[in-house]
Amino acid sequence: MKKRLAPIVVGLGLIGLAGCSDDSSSENATGGENGETEYGDVLATSDAGEVTTDDILNELGTDNIANRTFQLTLDSILQDKYSDEVDREAIESQIDEEIESMGGEEQFAMVLQQQQPGMTVEQYKEQRINNAYHDKFFAEKFEVTDEEAKDTVREASHILVEVSEEEDGLSDEEAQEKAESLHQEIEDGADFGELAAEESDDTGSAENNGELGYVQRGQMVEPFENALFELEQGEVSDVVESDFGYHIIKRHEEENIDEELDTIKRQVVSQKIQENQDQVLGFYNDLLEEYNVEFENEEIRTYIEETYLNAGSEESAEESTEESTEESAEESTEEPAE
Repeated sequence: MKKRLAPIVVGLGLIGLAGCSDDSSSENATGGENGETEYGDVLATSDAGEVTTDDILNELGTDNIANRTFQLTLDSILQDKYSDEVDREAIESQIDEEIESMGGEEQFAMVLQQQQPGMTVEQYKEQRINNAYHDKFFAEKFEVTDEEAKDTVREASHILVEVSEEEDGLSDEEAQEKAESLHQEIEDGADFGELAAEESDDTGSAENNGELGYVQRGQMVEPFENALFELEQGEVSDVVESDFGYHIIKRHEEENIDEELDTIKRQVVSQKIQENQDQVLGFYNDLLEEYNVEFENEEIRTYIEETYLNAGSEESAEESTEESTEESAEESTEEPAE
């Protein structure tokens, strides 16, 4: 069974920013250019005084405003940089198909509100497009070859026998015994998929004859992953114990892997982003310098510099010192290639 992983949104997910810009062209009360509201400096007046835009921004807090400023700056730069390489219409068409498959926009919007409260369908579309710009950026920074992509995944099925303390559940000994019996049936010629559909306690994959699809390194618990990545194509593992129970794992021939390479590469890049966040922030820093970005408000500038642009600099300096010390002591080591 797969470990729970934090959802990855390339670029946006890295810095933990919520929401996205709404660049829709719908009209609003003030009729601002490009459909954007022109709020002005003063939002309300009364005998008690005024409520200004600064009042609202201060209520939101410097952290939130700086995060949004940084996000929107990146979005606008990457849109400028990759506008010719991202097909907005194709993305919107894909989302429209998703909306239709979920029963229409009303149902889609309801699910969207549960997952990302406050976000509209139009904002969601814009977020997906912005994510595509970030995908392009990181695909250039973390180039992944076909060979590397193929090495990070295995197409697999499994049968799970759970250990349960429930009244009708199996004890550890009983679960192991059942798994060994099922493994023997496979050895004797039983069809793996049929047996998975009938016997596997992983109901999600059992509905699909035990198939898990393409499994990436890091997605599964360690005993499962170690066993899977040692298998040859078409081979079935011995019984493997994990925290979930006992597994029998089959690696498939991966005949259609070339059709999945683009998706696999995006997954690899996302993993590299999670594992190399200091490096990613360096990429962002270079991008801001390339576009001559200046953050005009001092508090916002200071927050962004301390949170993003200079994050990890002290750690990097310490690492450089350690490397120099190791080299001088003739004990330097190389990190394995990602």
